[in-house]
Amino acid sequence: MPTPPPTPPAPPSALSITVLPPKTYARVFTDPYQEIQSLIFRYELNDADIKYYCHLKPIRQQGPQCGLVALAMAAQEYPRKIAAAELYEDARQSGFTQHGEIYSVDSMAKLAAKYMADHRPEILRNLEDYPYTITRALTSGAKVLIPYDSDLNNAPTLKRGHKAHWALLVGLISSEQGYHVLARHGKTARLALWPLADLLESNANLEEEGPIRHTGGYVIPDGGVGGKQGLKGRAVALHPCNSPVTSL
Repeated sequence: MPTPPPTPPAPPSALSITVLPPKTYARVFTDPYQEIQSLIFRYELNDADIKYYCHLKPIRQQGPQCGLVALAMAAQEYPRKIAAAELYEDARQSGFTQHGEIYSVDSMAKLAAKYMADHRPEILRNLEDYPYTITRALTSGAKVLIPYDSDLNNAPTLKRGHKAHWALLVGLISSEQGYHVLARHGKTARLALWPLADLLESNANLEEEGPIRHTGGYVIPDGGVGGKQGLKGRAVALHPCNSPVTSL
């Protein structure tokens, strides 16, 4: 009796989709440039050109220490690592903070000048009116500490400063859709990609601190969050004194 032919395989089910576990995202992108390319693909940036990128490891924040964590990330290239806890103690003794919050760009610039001796901090002003100050700083090799209002997904939003947060800009991408920035901040280990226009609009809307505070209150500069020493329309560029531009 002849051997019957083998049974053909069953057609694939439309529901048989392999779903990767959530933690796979962090494991896949061991190469930082692979993560950048994934972001470019996700946001469909046509003709994307990576103008600048500085790879830094993420640091997660504990409590309202987003600005101090952003500064600690910026200082990773130094032989002696600077912990956010060390920055907090110094900032508290200097009268810049109570719980880790930094509501003054001037205070942030003073801390950067003290702990990043090989960099020249520059306070950038009127950012929404002069966005080229950000692009020029990044393409010259500077990292930028910038405050903004953070949405539930950590992207820039408009809450008048009630969700104020600090990010460290570590890259710049040019495309047909305009400029986008690559950012790190203390709420996630993932690299963020935001339209520069959205970030600057969020930065320009920082008018006041939120109504929910820690016991003992926050340190607010003279003139308030939206004042000349506050957060509105301002950022800190960290220019390397002797380091070459790190570009792709």
